[in-house]
Amino acid sequence: MDFRFQAGELTAERVPDTEAERFQPLLDGCEDFHQLTYGRPALPDQARLIPSERPPGLVSGQGHLLALKTATGEVVGLLEALRDFPTPGEWYIGILLLAPQVRGQGRGQAVLHAYEALVRASGGTRLRLAVLEQNEAAHRFWTRMGFQPENWVGPVEQGLKRHRLLRMTKALG
Repeated sequence: MDFRFQAGELTAERVPDTEAERFQPLLDGCEDFHQLTYGRPALPDQARLIPSERPPGLVSGQGHLLALKTATGEVVGLLEALRDFPTPGEWYIGILLLAPQVRGQGRGQAVLHAYEALVRASGGTRLRLAVLEQNEAAHRFWTRMGFQPENWVGPVEQGLKRHRLLRMTKALG
């Protein structure tokens, strides 16, 4: 499946799971995200671990990593998601992360809208995700994007922290 799309001035293109380490510089630059999520900076091999943190039982190609690149090819964002999870037609966003220098300028919204179009064109009918209870900015963003709260889960351990997660969903019309 071709996951390439344009989102404003950013281009999304698929990165094979075997090349996930390409995201390490981005993760290293997103210390705020790692401190909030894990209570520590990114591990030296944090990017390589992303595909291994997916739920068990997925089929090949069900998970996908997308690099969000500027016109010069700089990777300034990451979208990691699963198609047909947890059920057919539902797609699960695991990570949407933008580098600090490109946040707050409408790029997250542009990426999400372009990704929604791709999901719809691929037969997807619903998006799902989970947000850390402490991540108030993410709560505001996903709510503004039309996601509705579903239920709380946890606590779950992530790195040095324990969190409750709010599962959210959005029907795609």
